[in-house]
Amino acid sequence: MPNFINEMMLSEVKTLVDASSSIIILDPAKLNSADTLKLRANLRGVGAKMKVAKVAIFERLVPESAKSMLNSKSTIALVLTQDMLSAAKVLVELAKSDKISLKGGVMDGKLVNTADLKVLADLPSLQVLRGMFVNVLAAPLVGLVRVLAEIEKKNGGGAVAEPVVDPAPAVDPAPAA
Repeated sequence: MPNFINEMMLSEVKTLVDASSSIIILDPAKLNSADTLKLRANLRGVGAKMKVAKVAIFERLVPESAKSMLNSKSTIALVLTQDMLSAAKVLVELAKSDKISLKGGVMDGKLVNTADLKVLADLPSLQVLRGMFVNVLAAPLVGLVRVLAEIEKKNGGGAVAEPVVDPAPAVDPAPAA
């Protein structure tokens, strides 16, 4: 008979996995409690959650392609997120200090290995990419405005053109008597 606590854990993790488009698998064995709290806070800051549980529970929930990343250790951690880039940045930075061991992940149904996670962590954030896109769109308009300003400066430096007046005399509409 399954343990009630394991059933509750399975239910909770299933809800989190179903709500996430990206999963990162890692081994948190070298983390102490202070590092774990700091990691969880950093992940919460980027909209991600970390769940540590037994491998047997995760084996039931992760996609079939990711089961090879779950090795025979007794516990493993899943980072569940909608924004894989931000979570990867946090985890790769911590992995540099050898406190965690990245196993890989799943992003939009596709398997991601540790090398791919490192490449994702090097990419600019979504906010920066949006700013770069806006600059690309605005560049031609800014160039056009600068050219027009130089033409105006060359032609007279801001002199306002006089309205054109018709030199023909006005005809009196009243009939002569």
